[in-house]
Amino acid sequence: MSEQQKKSAAPAAEVPAPVAAEAPATAAAEAAPAPATRARKPRKSPSVDETVARHQKVLAEALEQAQAIKYDQPQVLAPVKAAKPRKTDRGGKAEKPAKAKKPRLVRDSYAMPEAEYARIGELKKRVAALGGEVKKSELLRAGIAVLAGLDDAELQTVLAGVERIKTGRPAK
Repeated sequence: MSEQQKKSAAPAAEVPAPVAAEAPATAAAEAAPAPATRARKPRKSPSVDETVARHQKVLAEALEQAQAIKYDQPQVLAPVKAAKPRKTDRGGKAEKPAKAKKPRLVRDSYAMPEAEYARIGELKKRVAALGGEVKKSELLRAGIAVLAGLDDAELQTVLAGVERIKTGRPAK
């Protein structure tokens, strides 16, 4: 072989033939020349590898220490939530006291004679004349509080004066 033939044959041997799995799917892509070599991912620098190794070592030591701690399991079935600590204002003001939970409200219906129902309106007007404002439910709750404050004999006397009514919805 001559020297020119050797030079032209050498570059052809260096270029690998395309693999069937890497073949392009479209006709337009087939016309494009295939790259000679595949792009490689850049290698991690040694400092990154050292940092990762250090972190893994620290984590392994912390895990060993955590597993070495012996403690009794709590006897409570449900975990009790602790109150979150409140941050103080930047001005150094004292913390506000935690709000008490509002009691759960219960809705109910009841029946009463019209005359007694009208007394609720009268009582609301009396309170308004005194300079206050009251709702129907507040009046009923106040009445319950007064009844609760009575002794047994007084409670029986008051309840004896209350007329019994038939419960349930009225017939149409």
